[in-house]
Amino acid sequence: MEYKKLGKSGPLISTITLGAWQYGCERYWGKVEINNIYSVIEQSIGSGINIIDTAIGYDDSEIIVGNAIKDYRDKVIIVTKGGADPEKIPMRAEKSLKRLGIEYIDIYLVHYPDVLIPVERTMEAMVKLKEKGLIKHIGVSNFSAEQLKKATSVTEIVCCESAFNLMWWEIEALGVLDFCINNDIGILTYSSLGQGLFTGRIRSVDDIPKKEGDIRQITLLFKDEAFINGLEMVKILDRLAAKYNKTPAQVALNWVINYRGVTSAIVGIENTSQLKDNLGALTWQMQRDDYEFLNKQGREFSKMFDYSAYSMFGMKWEEIKVDAMLDATS
Repeated sequence: MEYKKLGKSGPLISTITLGAWQYGCERYWGKVEINNIYSVIEQSIGSGINIIDTAIGYDDSEIIVGNAIKDYRDKVIIVTKGGADPEKIPMRAEKSLKRLGIEYIDIYLVHYPDVLIPVERTMEAMVKLKEKGLIKHIGVSNFSAEQLKKATSVTEIVCCESAFNLMWWEIEALGVLDFCINNDIGILTYSSLGQGLFTGRIRSVDDIPKKEGDIRQITLLFKDEAFINGLEMVKILDRLAAKYNKTPAQVALNWVINYRGVTSAIVGIENTSQLKDNLGALTWQMQRDDYEFLNKQGREFSKMFDYSAYSMFGMKWEEIKVDAMLDATS
C-alpha cells in the first residue's frame, strides 16, 4: 500500500480511501449486502487501506461502518461529515460519535458550505469540537477556493474533499487545487471513478441503472453530450488497459491517485472483487506520454461543464440546502 501525509498535521493515509456512501444508503445506490460490506471493510484494512469516509447524511452508513470496525478501531482513520449550521454542529457530531460507536472522530468535515452562513462562524463551531476532544482534525468538503481562504483564516484545515475524475475538473478549474497545494491542505477526491462510468461496466445508456433515486439519474456525467464523451473516455481507457495489462478502472484510478496535489482517492467498493480491482491501481506507473494524453483528453472533455454554477449532481450551488436534508435524514 502507498501512503501520503494528509495536510500539514494530518496522519499518513492510504492513497485509496474506502468510500462508505453506498453502505446503508439504498435510496441512492440500492442494497449492498451487509456481509459483503463487512468482508470489504475487513479485507480493505488487511490490505493496508487505513481510512474510511462516511457521513451522517448517508442514512445508515455510519452505523454499519461503526459495527464493522469494532475490532479494528486502532487501525482505521474515520472521516465523517455534517452540516454547516454552527448551532447544529455540536449535536450532529455527538450523534455521529454515537452512531459510529467511537470516542472521537479522526477527521470531521463540513459536508457542504451554506451560502447563508458565514464560513467563519461554521469553522468557529468546528474549532470548539476539536477543543473538546471530540474530533482530531478539521476538514471541509465541496468548498470553493474563496470559502477555503475564509476557513483557513479561522483554523487549520487538514483536507478538502471534492469531486474529481477524468472528466470532472472542478477543483482545477475553480482554483481549489492550487489553493490546497499552496497552503498544504490535503485533497480527498470523491467520485474518483465517475460513479462507475470509468470502470468499464457501463458501455451504453442501457447500462445506466434505472432504479428510481439512483444518483446516476441526476449526475451530469450521465447526461447527453457528457455521457457520449464519457463513453469515448472509456474507449481510451480500454486501449491503455490492454497496453498495461490492467482494467479500465485501474487505469482511471491510477491517473487520479497520481494527479498533482491529490492525497487519496475515495472509492465506493461493494464487494471483494471490486476491492481487488481497485488495489490493482497501485504500485505501477503509466508512461508519461500516456498520462499526458489522458490529461489532454480529460481536460478537453471537462470544458463543457459550468463548475461555477453547478455541482456534479446538477444542483445549483446557490440552491443546495444540505442542512435541511440532514434534518430530514439523520
